[in-house]
Amino acid sequence: MHLLRNSIDHGIESPEQRLAAGKPEAGTIILSAEHAGGEVVLTIIDDGKGMQAERIRAKAVEKGLIPPDARLTDGECFNLIFLPGFSTAEKVTSISGRGVGMDVVKRSMDALRGKIDVQSEPGKGTRITIRLPLTLAIIDGLQIKAGQDQYIIPLSLVEECVELSRDGGDGTGRGRTIQLRGEIVPYIRLREAFEMEGLPPAIEQVVVTRFEGERAGIAVDQVLGQQQTVIKSLGNYIGSVSGISGATINGDGTMSLILDVPSLVASMKRAAA
Repeated sequence: MHLLRNSIDHGIESPEQRLAAGKPEAGTIILSAEHAGGEVVLTIIDDGKGMQAERIRAKAVEKGLIPPDARLTDGECFNLIFLPGFSTAEKVTSISGRGVGMDVVKRSMDALRGKIDVQSEPGKGTRITIRLPLTLAIIDGLQIKAGQDQYIIPLSLVEECVELSRDGGDGTGRGRTIQLRGEIVPYIRLREAFEMEGLPPAIEQVVVTRFEGERAGIAVDQVLGQQQTVIKSLGNYIGSVSGISGATINGDGTMSLILDVPSLVASMKRAAA
């Protein structure tokens, strides 16, 4: 936390600045943690000065970290704070300005196979979200099958399962959608996501999930049922695998991979954009 705040020191307001902006004199920092979809999600929220994406971009250009003609979204600008040596401080103090901090946080996240996201709005504050995979925990999971392989979807993310004929959806690839009680729900076919050979069955099962307020479906060959699952890390020798958050050993000694639903949903959104 010390590193996070010192590395984005331009987001700190004095009591006088807060009062002038119509805020309470004392700032508020909210820390929260929750279990979501095979991950531990840590959130740090403050009501400070916030960060200015354009100022961050200008400083990165000044330091030669990006070319002057680079076109970046606000989110991409905020990610620049993770570069080694990056700082927007006008002068170096005993606790900040050296550009040491966020790059250390990013390296730590990478080592843990975690993800970090920064959102900020000038004058309102900053939200930092850290997602860490669970290395050993017990969750309720929905066991499904695609091709010859079995997988686990965290049950906390599952809303319902519906049947769908092989050609019943709209669109192709990762731009597929289905009509579900008047609502258009995007879905991804697990066989295609993991590049499996062969055709899906004539009737597929679509597992409808909800993540961060949005619904998305995962089409599988078969839904096998609910089971308690011990999550285990894939280990450093395998590393991070897109779409997979861990593995578990089934009662019969076979292995099931645990799906990283947020990663699959993100890939669906990128493909549909």
